[in-house]
Amino acid sequence: MPKPKLLPHEHALVVAGSLKDITHSKATAVWLSTESTVVDQLKAIPVTTVYRHMGDPEVAHLLEHRQLPSTQPYQTIVEGPDGRVYCEGYLRGHRKPSGNVITTSVEFIAPKRLIDQLFLMFRKPEDGCISHGLGDKGGKGLPLFNASLIAGETTFKIILVKRK
Repeated sequence: MPKPKLLPHEHALVVAGSLKDITHSKATAVWLSTESTVVDQLKAIPVTTVYRHMGDPEVAHLLEHRQLPSTQPYQTIVEGPDGRVYCEGYLRGHRKPSGNVITTSVEFIAPKRLIDQLFLMFRKPEDGCISHGLGDKGGKGLPLFNASLIAGETTFKIILVKRK
């Protein structure tokens, strides 16, 4: 079986050493991964990690515009290590997405005050974590999150890719 072709941004991340190919010899997909960021809570402005699983169109929009599109009705973000495990479950087949084909998990480093504000606006128990829906069927916090991305207060990196 031929090896799936990586998207240009995925290939560039592998070449730069930002993602590592962790594909095993009998895999039917290419797997790329990196470690989570360790945040320093002693910074002047405390930050936290939140994670989002997404498909190729959403990733392309994020890379091009440095913000999330308003195309997803719920648009989950989940905080911390349990959030990463939750998001990766969509790529590993533990959870079924509604609609989109999920190919990528993205880690965001965001001001703790922003994430606390979003989770006060809306929160929902998930499997092993609490989610905030940025979209219209959630807490409607997408404009706040995107403003933080555009201002450079929130940054992101791709942490897991499954390419078939």
